Amino acid sequence: MITGVKNITKKTPHREAGTWDSNVGLYLHVPFCVKRCHFCAFYLVMQEEKRIERFLGALEIELGLYGGQPDLADHGVSTVYVGGGTPTALSPTQLSSVLARVARHFSLAPDCEVTVEATPESLTGEYLDALLEAGVTRLSMGIQTFDQEERIRLGLSSTIEEAAAGIRLVKSAGFTNFNMDVMYGIPGQSLSSWGRTLRLACDWEPAHLSCYALSVEEGTRFDLAFRRGELVLMETDREREFQLQATEQLEVSGFSQYEISNWAKPGFQCRHNRRYWQGQDVVGLGPSAQSYVSGCRFGNVANLEHYCRRLEVGELPVDERELLSIIQQERERVVFGLRLLEGVPKGWITKNTHDHAWATSFDSLLEEGYLMQTPEHVALTVKGRQFADTVGRRLL
Repeated sequence: MITGVKNITKKTPHREAGTWDSNVGLYLHVPFCVKRCHFCAFYLVMQEEKRIERFLGALEIELGLYGGQPDLADHGVSTVYVGGGTPTALSPTQLSSVLARVARHFSLAPDCEVTVEATPESLTGEYLDALLEAGVTRLSMGIQTFDQEERIRLGLSSTIEEAAAGIRLVKSAGFTNFNMDVMYGIPGQSLSSWGRTLRLACDWEPAHLSCYALSVEEGTRFDLAFRRGELVLMETDREREFQLQATEQLEVSGFSQYEISNWAKPGFQCRHNRRYWQGQDVVGLGPSAQSYVSGCRFGNVANLEHYCRRLEVGELPVDERELLSIIQQERERVVFGLRLLEGVPKGWITKNTHDHAWATSFDSLLEEGYLMQTPEHVALTVKGRQFADTVGRRLL
């Protein structure tokens, strides 16, 4: 049974056991929701006060186990991301307490980015004031669409009016750094309705926009409908038209695309998400949370009862672990890094070219117009960004 952090990360191929990046990111998974949207595949349970209280007690133990590791405690935490689920299913007092415990167990950098995911309908002025007081620097709201029929198809729990009211409160409270998630590929969605969603999103002046294609994940309500033949998905070529429309509209509105699915105003890129794309250490806490430390990928059990039970007897609730070889690490770093429009340093490429098959694939992608080179970097072309998953598969 895995009981300590060093036991998880020991014998990594390229670094001494228990070593970390100079700074780390923390991800906290709060698994509670009032309902499951039709597309959602994240681990969650329906919110209930007894469950919440037990979860908070277990999370406190987990924070202590990680925070008590000298190798981690000696390094600063540069980003904290509280996701779910719906973190704002917790009361303002409960969520503020979680963030206070994080600050107590870890050394947060002075400029630490602290993001909390929220549904707009769960927010009140009091709640937002509490988040600011607790040190939250960034909000991320899952808006998805400003078309009411599309919201119904997605199984969202709020109306357009409720979403707008929540966004209005966010702005009134003084949050300037907030993100909206919007989605394309929704059944029945048109380019016209997508353009309207983008326009209305920009009108709210968020600092950041994430534009995701609908993905039908196993076990979701959409997955069941698709297998029954009741759901028709958007063709890939059609999706690319939606991608291009987003690029055109958002650039005109002052956003710069910095990753395949993400746009930001100057100075507002999401630093936490950049950690994933650049292969930096992230420690995940909470049921189903995933971690990557020193070439080791490990994940917590995706079951609230088992998560709590393990921690209540002093054991970390790790359910899976994968040690990556040096070659796997280098290739993943290239593939994830290419999601960023700036691309990856050429030095990352040369570490892989000793493999003839890999070098051949890389050269072919250059010749076919999926990749481009600058004096210092390699990046996806516009064509490459449209086929990023294909490029990634060819380089892994």
